[in-house]
Amino acid sequence: MRHLVWVGAAALYFVATYPFQGVLYSWCLDSAQVAFVVMGVVGALTLLSVQRGLVPQYRWSIGLAVCALGFAMLATLAAYANITVVRELLLLVVVTAAVRVSIAGDLDLARGFIYITVITLIPAMLVTVMFYAHWLDWPSWQVEHLGLPNTNPVMSRTINGDFEFYLPLWVAVIPHTQAADQGFGLNFVRQSFVFIEPSDLWYFVSGPFWIALADTRMPARTLCLSVLGIALALSFSVFGILVTLAALMFAGAMAIGGRLLLSLVAAITLVALPFIPLYEWIQLLGSNKADEVSFYVQNVTVLRDVTLLGHAASQGEQPLSYGFLTVIYRYGMVGLGVTLCVAAAILWVAFRLLGDAKTLGWRRYPLFIACFASVALLVKGTAIVPTMAALSVSAAIGIRQRRLNPLTRRS
Repeated sequence: MRHLVWVGAAALYFVATYPFQGVLYSWCLDSAQVAFVVMGVVGALTLLSVQRGLVPQYRWSIGLAVCALGFAMLATLAAYANITVVRELLLLVVVTAAVRVSIAGDLDLARGFIYITVITLIPAMLVTVMFYAHWLDWPSWQVEHLGLPNTNPVMSRTINGDFEFYLPLWVAVIPHTQAADQGFGLNFVRQSFVFIEPSDLWYFVSGPFWIALADTRMPARTLCLSVLGIALALSFSVFGILVTLAALMFAGAMAIGGRLLLSLVAAITLVALPFIPLYEWIQLLGSNKADEVSFYVQNVTVLRDVTLLGHAASQGEQPLSYGFLTVIYRYGMVGLGVTLCVAAAILWVAFRLLGDAKTLGWRRYPLFIACFASVALLVKGTAIVPTMAALSVSAAIGIRQRRLNPLTRRS
């Protein structure tokens, strides 16, 4: 890989996972925000310096999406001076620069992102094993003993009493608690490794796993698939699993009956959704999941004060929220409308890739799953920028461009 792409991939990983990546965030101590700005600027400049252009087919749609997201954020910033918007504007710039690189068929950036993800997960996995094998003085690694600022997300979660968080050797986040019913009759403690929550891991790892599966020329592909697969299995996001099963259902419909059966399955799914007894189905998965849903239904109040352009309140001041509801509170109905349109556009591209058997062959199935899962997992996210969905779909288009033009620069 070229050194500039390595630098860009490292900066992209830091900016994309901030503040969900508890290890890197904790390394920054009181300077996390400064580190984010520095890495954001480095990532943007590095990726923009890579000489790649947008595919003409997608140039206008990408430009429109970026402008719409930027408008929604700037409107909120102008109306309420919410400083969180500044962070997400920088994230938008870096993600757009990354999309520009990947979409033209340069797979180095996507591979670099996957490699860095794996590099951070391997030591976290090893230390997690050492933690549960009692090879470490694990009480001394409780986050309250490490001098972390209260603004650190791991500390915030600890103060709120969600879990007893540990940061052994500063390379793994362990949300230690009693084994609980995680769904499907399985009782264990889910692991998040370097992320704050297991669902965060699924959001940032699920797409790269399926991209690596489709990229057969990727060096060290087997190792990457093994590490990413173990991380996904042990983090065990029920929502992520259900989303993946839905993607497999659509992919199976395309494989069996082509576009006609796919359209039929999609139409039936959309019609049936309003009539599905969601809470009863969740109870079948496990009592723990049903209790979580009941808690949020009864206590989430963020939707009681929805405005056109959002609010000025910071993350710590806003009412109790969950996942994407934070975006609605922060950016209002304008932000909601924009991000739904962008997500729908990415899904449209994903379904078009699924139908491209001539160019992609079997690769269209894992690429579709990567895009579909990344879009669906936005429900768990708190940022208006669809980071992993954009990175997944641009990598998928890049793989298609590589197959259309075998003379595209190879690693």
